[in-house]
Amino acid sequence: MKAICDRATLTRGVQVASGVAILRSPKPALGCIKMEAEKNRMILLATDLEVGIRIELDKMDVQEPGVALVPADRFHAILRELQDDTISISGTAEETKIVAPGSHFTVLGSDPNDFPAVPEFPDAGALTVGADDLLALAERTLFATAKENTRYALNGVLWEVEGNSLTMVATDGRRLSLARGKCKDGPKEKISAIVPSKAMQLIERCLTDAEKVQGDVRVVLREKDILLETPPSDGGRRMVYSRLVDGHFPKYEDVIPKDFDRKATVKVEAFAAAVRKAALLTNEESRGVMLKFSKEELVITSRTPEMGEAEVRMAVAYEGEPLEIGFNPVYLIDAAKVIDAEDLTFSFKGSSKPGVISEGRLFTHVVMPVSIV
Repeated sequence: MKAICDRATLTRGVQVASGVAILRSPKPALGCIKMEAEKNRMILLATDLEVGIRIELDKMDVQEPGVALVPADRFHAILRELQDDTISISGTAEETKIVAPGSHFTVLGSDPNDFPAVPEFPDAGALTVGADDLLALAERTLFATAKENTRYALNGVLWEVEGNSLTMVATDGRRLSLARGKCKDGPKEKISAIVPSKAMQLIERCLTDAEKVQGDVRVVLREKDILLETPPSDGGRRMVYSRLVDGHFPKYEDVIPKDFDRKATVKVEAFAAAVRKAALLTNEESRGVMLKFSKEELVITSRTPEMGEAEVRMAVAYEGEPLEIGFNPVYLIDAAKVIDAEDLTFSFKGSSKPGVISEGRLFTHVVMPVSIV
């Protein structure tokens, strides 16, 4: 294999693929990126057996078609240090050579035959969703997944597809995020799947890392796995494969309160800024801020015996009886970050019931209150 490559394009692809490879694995091939050079393109593949990625890089000057397997971390580190516009890549079953003006690297690799197969995107059965819409759905749910939980269903994002509707839901048991969007060519009967957090992070990365990702993303949801393919872009076409999470997702409809007797409308940026200020005097032991709502004012306070106390006031449009309720400030800030509107609505049933942050019907975030002494 031998090819003259655009360094910047190759580096972006290798950086994404490196996020999939397992750096410390008893199977050395899983810590590698497989390069396939053919015609005028380079294909990068990486997998951890649960999640895989295929990146097709066009406009590569392939002089000798072939295959090579190179350790992902070393390959990425070398490319990151080089500054040249073009570099030469050549490889065999034993080693890969990277050549740039004034620099020459020979990296020992593994046998390409040891690399597991990464599925190719099927020819039929795909639904489509706009790249921008899919990114918004991922950003509005992924942050609420459980980071560590024995209930594996919480370590992923629930996808529900029916007709032209795509809904994503995530929860870690203390908060829940629901985002609704549109798709095309979805099934007439609802199908559900739990996509693991690592795959969701990879999808989000593919939609933001490559430049000019526009158009429709194709998605195939099967019984055991999901395949997703981005449209062509400057960063190359990318296909993500992932096994689905086994298990049952909680009945999220039962978690979302329906009847509210108090409602506040606040400016998103002002609210997030106020919460951040009050959170400055909290710590891990006293991780909570108190929100005090009255007709035209919201007062956010925090108090930590060894640090001091904070009080921040801001204007609010509030309906209902005055309310005092405590929340983890991180959960409030996380929700505010993903709202694409000037205002948000905060609805309540009482000081001991969950609060609901919403942006119309597009985004619903349920957050459990905390007790503040």
